[in-house]
Amino acid sequence: MTKNVFRSIIAAVIGIVVAFGLIWLAQYAGSEISPDAYDPDTGEVLIPVGSTIALLVGWFVGTFAGGWIAMRASAGSGAGWVVAGAVIGAALYRAATLDDAWWIMALGALVPLAAVWLAQRVAGAAAD
Repeated sequence: MTKNVFRSIIAAVIGIVVAFGLIWLAQYAGSEISPDAYDPDTGEVLIPVGSTIALLVGWFVGTFAGGWIAMRASAGSGAGWVVAGAVIGAALYRAATLDDAWWIMALGALVPLAAVWLAQRVAGAAAD
């Protein structure tokens, strides 16, 4: 019993590291493709559509990969859902602190949930 719990904890931590690493890579690529612009008149940072799309792709790919790795390593689905919870928490924190639009907050919850659900299906198929 203790061995399984420890295995799930380690799998979740590894999945979270993988997820956030991939999200960071997607955000970096998005900022290189379409960099943010500063508007000196209003004092706002204008985030282009390309960066937003890269962020959404990063949330999906990061959650999918991290969740899949966690599920395969733990031999269960719980660790993958923990990874999704961490990504959702970070996405909502980011959206709240940067005062993003409501739809970014909604996608910050929906995209990781869809990704981990798909990862669960794929991990289950790979285990069979």
